[in-house]
Amino acid sequence: MTHSIVHIGLHRTTLELLRNTVDFKAAQFTECFTDSFKEVCKSLQQYQAVLIGEEVANPIRFAQDAFACDRNISILLINDNSSHLKIKQALQFSPFVGPTVQCVSNGNAQRMAPILEDAAQRMAPILEDAVQRTAQRRSFAKMKSITVSGQQFAHKSPDRVRSDFTAKALQEAPIGAVLISGSGTVFSMNNYALNTLNMSEKEVLDVALSSLFPEQAQSEMTSFLQDGHISGEKHVIEINETETVKYLELSAAPIDMESSSNFKLVVLDDITDSVVARQRTQAHLEELEKLNSNLSRVNADLDIFIYTASHDLKSPILNIEGLVSSLESELGAESAKVEMELEHIKRSIERFKQTVEDLTEVSRIQRSFEQEADQVNFGAIVDEVTQLLEREISESGASIKIITGAQPTLRFPKKNLTSVIYNLVSNAIKYRSPSRKPCIEIDAWQEAGDFCFTLKDNGLGIPESKRERVFQLFKRMHSHVAGSGVGLYIVKRIVENNGGSITVESEEGTGTLFKLRLKEYAAQ
Repeated sequence: MTHSIVHIGLHRTTLELLRNTVDFKAAQFTECFTDSFKEVCKSLQQYQAVLIGEEVANPIRFAQDAFACDRNISILLINDNSSHLKIKQALQFSPFVGPTVQCVSNGNAQRMAPILEDAAQRMAPILEDAVQRTAQRRSFAKMKSITVSGQQFAHKSPDRVRSDFTAKALQEAPIGAVLISGSGTVFSMNNYALNTLNMSEKEVLDVALSSLFPEQAQSEMTSFLQDGHISGEKHVIEINETETVKYLELSAAPIDMESSSNFKLVVLDDITDSVVARQRTQAHLEELEKLNSNLSRVNADLDIFIYTASHDLKSPILNIEGLVSSLESELGAESAKVEMELEHIKRSIERFKQTVEDLTEVSRIQRSFEQEADQVNFGAIVDEVTQLLEREISESGASIKIITGAQPTLRFPKKNLTSVIYNLVSNAIKYRSPSRKPCIEIDAWQEAGDFCFTLKDNGLGIPESKRERVFQLFKRMHSHVAGSGVGLYIVKRIVENNGGSITVESEEGTGTLFKLRLKEYAAQ
């Protein structure tokens, strides 16, 4: 059987991984688009599920359109972790949607990012269950439409009643259907229910339905059939078998409220695979939660250590610097004899001070994830950085050119954006070619809701063997220039904490090009 699934706004990677992981013999994924979705909703009967993906801006509105056209089809709203929680909460208060609409997380922390294969492995059982539930709802709806009057039951023999019911209840339906009397005696049972209970038709007819279940579940079953079904809620019975546990979902409804015979239709579904899949998913989530908790604690401890170390080291460094200065004054003219040693100590102190400052900056970046964002002008930030580096620019003869005339704005923490541009421009000047004056070109634009900019220089370039390590902490590409190897690490951390990306292209002896994509912060 071919399972047809219609999807809109599904990330390409999500779609491909679902294609490869769903356990259907044949699954056909049909894509539709925003302007044609309402038209597609008119023919949802030909599909078994609707997937509303990460790229849809207003998924609940699309879910409402689909639910209005088909109240039995399963509708899955797929999104990243942060959006998933918001949509799930909003769904609880949204009108015109029902229990067929379900929120599913693709396991990602970042919006619009491709999902990982293990996330698809967790999502596949959910999709398979959704397709199965669509078939069950449609079969149940068809069965409930069967009208069997009390007079028909009164004037027809039990054999005729069984025959009519079996034909109308779709004997091969993908869900169990059992016809019982008011006392709970089985009048008819379809193949799905027989296979689920592992019994033949002769074994179940004219027998109390509850007696067909294991002894530990019989009292629970009897209670449900007597009055537990009145609330209309489904009931799950757990059956402990020799080596496994089986989960059966039950619902019941009277065939004819006015009939004295009080026949009931019991719908039975083996949901073991779905329950086990949910249990595995829950176990995965709990394990991830535990790992995330441990990671957060380790990161917090690391932040405290870095901050404490950098703070506690400042005083000893200043004391050493003061002692060297005092020693130099005490020696007076005699200091010329140890001038080389004193200069060496001073340079070491300066390097030590710079390392402490770098550690302090790294610690600040670690704690700036939730920093408040401002609406900032990109060109104004570049001008501010130019003023901060005025001495270096003047000494090197560097020129900085902003290609973008409009100088776009973005919502981003000002201090972090300044740090990004400062480190990139500073590096371009620091690692300039001795044969030409530094020329730095900066371009910026908006693209697909993101803020993009590039910074290109004509400096020394990065050797091919070192490009993979360019963003690592304390890694330097050129040893003849003073530096600590922290600047590009800080840039990468700021960009990736924001959910953005940074790449580098370089040719040794020609120059380097950095490409950055930033996610704008949402307005508060």
